[in-house]
Amino acid sequence: MLAIPFEMNLNAGMSKPAKRTRTVASKTASTGITIVPKVDAQGYIFYRVQGWQENGKWQRRRFKERREAETFAAAQRVQMENKGRAQRMVLSPLTDEQHEEALQAFDKLAGTYALADAVAFFLKHHRPPEFTIRLKDATALYLDEKERDGLRPRTVHGIGWTLKLFNTATDNPHVHEITQQQAEAFLKGLRAKNGKDQATRRSWEIHRGALHGFFEWCAASDASTNRPFTFANPVAAVRKFSSRQVREEQDAKPATTSPEDVRRMFSVLMRWRGGVLVRPFAFLYFAGIRPDELKRMAGRERELVNLKTRTITIPANVSKTRHERQVAISDNLAAWLAAFPGDLIPTNFEALNKKVRKHFGLTHDEARHSFISYHVALHRSIGDAALQAGNSESIVKRHYLNTHTQDEGSAFFRTDPDLAARKAILGAQKAPTSRKHLKVV
Repeated sequence: MLAIPFEMNLNAGMSKPAKRTRTVASKTASTGITIVPKVDAQGYIFYRVQGWQENGKWQRRRFKERREAETFAAAQRVQMENKGRAQRMVLSPLTDEQHEEALQAFDKLAGTYALADAVAFFLKHHRPPEFTIRLKDATALYLDEKERDGLRPRTVHGIGWTLKLFNTATDNPHVHEITQQQAEAFLKGLRAKNGKDQATRRSWEIHRGALHGFFEWCAASDASTNRPFTFANPVAAVRKFSSRQVREEQDAKPATTSPEDVRRMFSVLMRWRGGVLVRPFAFLYFAGIRPDELKRMAGRERELVNLKTRTITIPANVSKTRHERQVAISDNLAAWLAAFPGDLIPTNFEALNKKVRKHFGLTHDEARHSFISYHVALHRSIGDAALQAGNSESIVKRHYLNTHTQDEGSAFFRTDPDLAARKAILGAQKAPTSRKHLKVV
């Protein structure tokens, strides 16, 4: 047996221990985030996440559970790999391409709008329904349906005019692409007749109402017209002026014709073109019948005008309000009708009526306003005037009460024809007749 030198035994027993392996992340590694288990002074195990920088300083965080440390470390690694873009580890069914599109959308919105709001707006105004249609074509279908529903021609024409203006302003888009902003821009761009001043609130409400009704119709389901053409009404949230706000902007009292001007006008009408317009103007001024109602009465005068009972019946299919009413024939109206028989609406009435209105400077419904105002002034009865005019008592009280004196009312209804002199004269003063009232039994 060989002897081992004493020096060798001593070196073997006192050899240096092996060098410990490094467990911390390299400070130069881009994603060198590690999790290191530790034991604190109380003997509890915790987990330290380390290996990233913030503001140039190395950071570390401590967690009680390894699961929390791993979640945090994973998020930090993704953040470093994505060049500083803040990330969260979230389970999602989106593909990488969809994630990238979502990120691009957030970048473009730049915090101005929420992504959900932007998507909702797009779907509301740009998602095409099953059947798409241009505004002009939808307008034709809408107006055709309104005509078949029995809407007044004048009303249909007004709605069509509004939609035509809107179509021009928006360049005939698809109905589902029209936005609230376009509707508001159109209404704000409306101008008065002079082309400079802003349109009145009444004009705003007329056009807004026409657009609102049209888009409500477009959004309703109907198989015969392949509706809906749109999923939302872009006018629903547009500003609406109340009746009080509209009234505040209007004239306090409607325009009327003085008794002297009425006599002068009828004197001219008696001598112009054989007096063809005397009869229709007598109905307009001394019965308060609307021009459109007068046109619908044409050919039915024997049925509707009863000189024996001194009444004019305006049936529901003639009346603007679609409610029947009766108008009492005054003495002077009876005299004009007897002096000028013939057709209620003469040939070429529209052109002739336009010339007369322009010559005398008559405003819209001035004849009807005159009838109601002078009727209230003479008879002092709001209820009677409301019944004959087809208005509510509140309307008559608000617009026509105390606009003229009783003497002016008397002079108006004493405008009589003088065939010998071929002019209108002020008839003799008549004693007031007592009105018989129905008794409640």
